[in-house]
Amino acid sequence: MKKQNLLGAGLLSLLLLGTTSCTSQKKVADTEPEPYSSYLFAFFSNNSPDGEQIRYALSDDGFNYQSLNEGRPVVASDTIALKKSIRDPYITRSQDGKTYYMVMTDMRSDEGWQSNDGLILMKSNDLIHWQHKAIDFPTRFPNLEGFDKDNLHAVWAPQIIWDDQAKKYMIYYSIGRHDWEYPTEDPNFNQPYFKIFYSYVNDDFTDVTEPKLLFDFGKAAIDGDIVYSPTEQKYVLFFKDEGRSVMNGDFRTMQGVMRATSKNLTGPYEIEWRHLNKEGQYPVEGSSVFKLIDKDEYVLMYDCYAEGYYQFCKSSDLKNFTFVQNTKTEGTFTPRHGSVMHITATERAMLEAWSALQIALNRVNGLEGLTEEEVGQRTALVEKAQQILNAACDTQAYLDMAKELDGFKK
Repeated sequence: MKKQNLLGAGLLSLLLLGTTSCTSQKKVADTEPEPYSSYLFAFFSNNSPDGEQIRYALSDDGFNYQSLNEGRPVVASDTIALKKSIRDPYITRSQDGKTYYMVMTDMRSDEGWQSNDGLILMKSNDLIHWQHKAIDFPTRFPNLEGFDKDNLHAVWAPQIIWDDQAKKYMIYYSIGRHDWEYPTEDPNFNQPYFKIFYSYVNDDFTDVTEPKLLFDFGKAAIDGDIVYSPTEQKYVLFFKDEGRSVMNGDFRTMQGVMRATSKNLTGPYEIEWRHLNKEGQYPVEGSSVFKLIDKDEYVLMYDCYAEGYYQFCKSSDLKNFTFVQNTKTEGTFTPRHGSVMHITATERAMLEAWSALQIALNRVNGLEGLTEEEVGQRTALVEKAQQILNAACDTQAYLDMAKELDGFKK
């Protein structure tokens, strides 16, 4: 982890995961909730330890995004993950609209692609301060056959959805095990076999129930994303056919986005044997679906990681998608597998003010050649900024502190 980018792991942990969490900035009555007006994209950035951290970006239209905090992380992975890195963050709002949840893969890719055993649960009242719980499956389920450390090699890309029948959040994720590997057309390579499992999350958002099989594609399937389709009155599972191109019955896998549908959230799911992503743009991963604000249209986005862009399509029925654009990943906006959530103008203003304060604080911390007196002044300013960041969210206080920091040595 680069200290100059993250202010040091200890300081960032203090700033972002302090014991005092922010309170809501919503000014409207509960009976008249503030309308959504923007999109918040949570993602990780690349396959380095610095890139495998949670980042945010904002959008007015759902297709074009601007990173917060100059592309630096929002939460330091070494404060939340057993592996000290994370991937595949999925962010959503609670049923009552008062709480935010994030789930993600607890993984460090430089240890190998089949080297992680768990996921992370996170809960927040403000999108900035998060309580967290890392769950290692072999430790959590020591008596579950096939899920021991020697056999389980991957727990990937968790997401959550409210189960209205169970009245609980269902978390679903891809599981890879060594005893499921299958041969490919390359006699020297066996493909890791991923199946999608599900659990339920407890009310405190700190634990999950024993994994149960949700979906078996017949070959490797990852990156599940479930959305309810009012048109079809079915749950739609979007997923990626993972790994080497092989024949799955009469169908050739191509690392593309596919659909499966079910009347019931927990299945069984009926597979549609077709790819949804634009032909010729393989491989892709990390598909995610969200509704456009105030429109009866949905966006399907996915990471064209070999091409250097995210591809966006849209649909009115969650079945037939038309290409919209390729959004290049460059500069401070270099997203990998992530997700999008609607936010209000108040939430956006708070996030932008927080970002302005973080940027100003990062600049001040990076100043060199200060006199002894100026070092003392900087220390006092940094301590004041820390107190503001650890206190209840106050958009104006963020902006005022950012202005005060900006005035130091400029």
